[in-house]
Amino acid sequence: MRVRHAGRRVTVVALPLAVATATACVALGLTAGPAASAAAPSSLAPRTASTPAAPVIAGTVDRTSRAAVLAAYRAQYVAPSRVTGSWSGRVSSCDAGSTSSAFTRATLSAINWARSQSGMPPVLGVNPAYSARAQRTALLMQAQGALSHAPASSWACWTREAAAGAAHSNLALGITGARAVGMYLTDPGSANTDAGHRRWLLFPRLGQIGIGNTAWANALYVLGSPARLPAGVPAYYGWPTSGYFPRAAEPSGLWSLSSARGSSFARATVRVIGPGGAPVRVVRYPVHDGYGDPTLVWRLVPVPSRGVHVDQVYRVTVSNIRTASGRTTSYSYAVTLIS
Repeated sequence: MRVRHAGRRVTVVALPLAVATATACVALGLTAGPAASAAAPSSLAPRTASTPAAPVIAGTVDRTSRAAVLAAYRAQYVAPSRVTGSWSGRVSSCDAGSTSSAFTRATLSAINWARSQSGMPPVLGVNPAYSARAQRTALLMQAQGALSHAPASSWACWTREAAAGAAHSNLALGITGARAVGMYLTDPGSANTDAGHRRWLLFPRLGQIGIGNTAWANALYVLGSPARLPAGVPAYYGWPTSGYFPRAAEPSGLWSLSSARGSSFARATVRVIGPGGAPVRVVRYPVHDGYGDPTLVWRLVPVPSRGVHVDQVYRVTVSNIRTASGRTTSYSYAVTLIS
């Protein structure tokens, strides 16, 4: 998949389904989560006099507060996106080098902003061993000028460590740091209709990660040491999220809903009512598991405009969800895009 960004060709690839599934089931040891509660999930809309605040994990952003959402977005994503990194490595000598600790912190901040917005706890931390591997992987991708989760040994600057990192990482070429995180969350291109990058970054059980950046390649090591399912994680979580959501972070119409409790979206349908009260055309993509939690992905047609400067509410209903206990349910929520 290729898109244009700041005059440079940008490429991102998600872990292939076969690779992701094998790695997730073996290395992570994932199993289906506990059965969902018998009570139907409740939606989370901006707070009104009759809408109480939904319980969230301590430290996550209050999505019923417009001011809180915008403040978190600006401080934890926009500002870190402006941090620049000075790579010390060299492709000519296959020196993986490093970037500044500030650039690594900025990348981590962007990841944790997205997790906080979706009601997830922050990642457990940056593992130095994973980061060393991710750094080698980023060098490999830049040296070859291509992306692969299974790079051939003939690639420039290939090492076993770099190849192992490629099999465990989100990969991007032409974009780095916090801005690469934004690209992963958007998951643009016809090859990314599984929203695989996004699903790994928002995965509730995401434990320690590794961060690798070169001058124009990024590797995020996401398949390492899994965490247990944290208490307080929402049974369903979307991107864009329910409640207030920054319009600038809207993923170009590629919306998704995931289940932290092992529900199946194989036969689910989705309906979206737009700001004017009329149905929005939805392109529903086939469901493929193996990227983090079970997820339904769809595209809005037309894509919500970023040129609008008033709040706009999109009401989403996903029906015919099959829970881990075998019950059929539906889930409704409202997304309010704000600037």
